[in-house]
Amino acid sequence: MAKNKKRKQSKLGKDKQENGENQNKKKKSKLQKPSIKKFDNQLHKTQSEFLSSLPTKVRENFFSNKHTDPDTRAEIWSQQADIGEEAVNQYAWATPDEKCIKILKHFSKFGIVEVGCGANAYWSRMMFANGIDVKAYDVSLGQGGQITSGEKKGQSKLQKKESVAVKKFSDGFQIACGGPEVLKEKKNHKRTLFLCYPDEDLMEDEDGNVMESMGASCLEHFKGDTVIHVGELYGDTPSMDQAPWGRSSGAEFQQRLASEYHCILRVRLQNWLHVNDTISVWKRTELCTIVFQGEDDDESDDEVCYRHIPKDQMLPTDIAAPCARHLL
Repeated sequence: MAKNKKRKQSKLGKDKQENGENQNKKKKSKLQKPSIKKFDNQLHKTQSEFLSSLPTKVRENFFSNKHTDPDTRAEIWSQQADIGEEAVNQYAWATPDEKCIKILKHFSKFGIVEVGCGANAYWSRMMFANGIDVKAYDVSLGQGGQITSGEKKGQSKLQKKESVAVKKFSDGFQIACGGPEVLKEKKNHKRTLFLCYPDEDLMEDEDGNVMESMGASCLEHFKGDTVIHVGELYGDTPSMDQAPWGRSSGAEFQQRLASEYHCILRVRLQNWLHVNDTISVWKRTELCTIVFQGEDDDESDDEVCYRHIPKDQMLPTDIAAPCARHLL
């Protein structure tokens, strides 16, 4: 009898353990968020199909006079222009991938806010599909971020505000009408600021002077400590016309970003042939003020600010191209 009792107890214990494991599995499955595979990343597919159709030699040496002849370059450029313009109008300027989702999820503890999301809100909708808490805004919900939007000379992202307050998508996501000023709202204070090509239509006056930068205006209003930027940065662009700042954000924005924040992560994206976009993460930098007292009564004190970047947030200084790596 004692043996039978023990056997019954052990069987009961085993059943309880199995039930507990099954419950844990159910809990885990409920907690799992959808992956990027749930989001139909048509932009990445379209771009990949075009790039893979090209010979590797041409793809890797497109602007090399030694490896690519002018006629071949002109033909491919024309093909890319047609495909690329349609892709920008339907999807986005820059192409996200699985690494981007991993990065965005990591820095979304308090949510993400995107300003200048464009009419398609492609990146924000991808975040939403992957379970990320994201709020998105654009001043032009109908044509924002599109090449065919047809802005008039002297009209910028900050000036073409629409009367429509909200735009809803079939996936349940919605974007609101708004510009950099929404970052002053308390609900956005702790969120990570996400900017994708914030100054792609940076406007100039008749004398060629830059009128304003939406990216810089965002930094002016932003209260949080983390900025994620997608696009080209200083020195990235292969275009001499757009050098050195690149095609996605202006000098005013980049200078302020590099002064008030420090980069802790930078990853290259899949790009069109003429672009060098990256996704980069920036943390607000702690400032230390040192006051130097004037030597004479008539001499005023001199204040100097220095930046403090924790060691675990410093990017490596020693870097080298493959051809010079042996010198490190």
